[in-house]
Amino acid sequence: MIEINQILPSFSYGDAIGNHALEIKKILNAWGYKSEIYAQHIHPKLSHVTKNYKEYKKISSPENILIFHFSIGSDVSRFVKTLPDKKILIYHNITPHNYFIGINDTLVHLLRNGRKELAEYANIMDLAIGDSEYNRKELAEIGFKDTGVLPIIVDFEKYNQEADKKILTKFDDDYTNFIFVGRLSPNKKQEDVIKVFYYYNKCINSNSRLFLVGSYNGTERYHAQLQDLVKRLNLEKNVYISGQVNFKELLAYYKLSDIFISMSEHEGFCVPLLESMHFGLPIIAYSSAAIPYTLNGSGILIDEKRYEDVAELAHILVKNGKIRDKIVEKQRLQLKQFEKPKVETMLKRYIEEVIN
Repeated sequence: MIEINQILPSFSYGDAIGNHALEIKKILNAWGYKSEIYAQHIHPKLSHVTKNYKEYKKISSPENILIFHFSIGSDVSRFVKTLPDKKILIYHNITPHNYFIGINDTLVHLLRNGRKELAEYANIMDLAIGDSEYNRKELAEIGFKDTGVLPIIVDFEKYNQEADKKILTKFDDDYTNFIFVGRLSPNKKQEDVIKVFYYYNKCINSNSRLFLVGSYNGTERYHAQLQDLVKRLNLEKNVYISGQVNFKELLAYYKLSDIFISMSEHEGFCVPLLESMHFGLPIIAYSSAAIPYTLNGSGILIDEKRYEDVAELAHILVKNGKIRDKIVEKQRLQLKQFEKPKVETMLKRYIEEVIN
């Protein structure tokens, strides 16, 4: 029987792309396919389910299918081009490199190269899939002929487990809690979330706090800039920048929160939007990149970053139960579009298309 394997530059713990690869592996194994994950950079917690990408050369075959997760320039890109396997590219988008100038020079180089490498794949893939319609359109514009959409697979069954008790206890009070989840990164514009929260905290409700949940590994300079901003705005007691968290800690932050605010300017999909839908948090998001596609008419999209206005809007959603319930219900309906069985069916259709 043919093998269907996956390869990616970095297999990171808690990362949306890594989680997507794990879910695909589970599905392929359940269908009876031999399926492994190969990567160049492997987080120690994932080493037991991952092999070094160079080992793939031993089993590479024209009979196999190789799924290549693409989001950055890498040695893996050059490696995959040499392989005879049938190839499916899953495109998670490439963050524009200019966001990282002065923050991480290595990332600037890798992201810039990623754009060039992606274009070189346009004529050698059997199928190119975006994890959002936004990404699929970009693939088509670059010149990929056979394209499709496969949303990131999220298994919400695991979100029903017990949350971290220490965090739940620490913040067990009557404060209104804002949240944004995502690695600290200049394209995600956590500074703009802080500015929205500043107006809410200083002008509307001082009994409030903001959770910024996500790793800042590789963006330490940006983390320092955010800390300076928090200090200048005198919000040290109200803004919590968590750093990397485990899954139970993530659940606790979501369960404690009242509203999700995104000012991000570039997202290829944005899994935290789905997580917020699952936990019944009303969403306010800046309309950019893939966010309108993921929300698809749910939540509240804003076209301008008028911080005071967003703070007032957040106040309405927190205090007006009828409006909040309408927003949350529409989000729950949208979440149904990402149910695991539906996405599995899509994946099966794509696999069969390449096999046949």
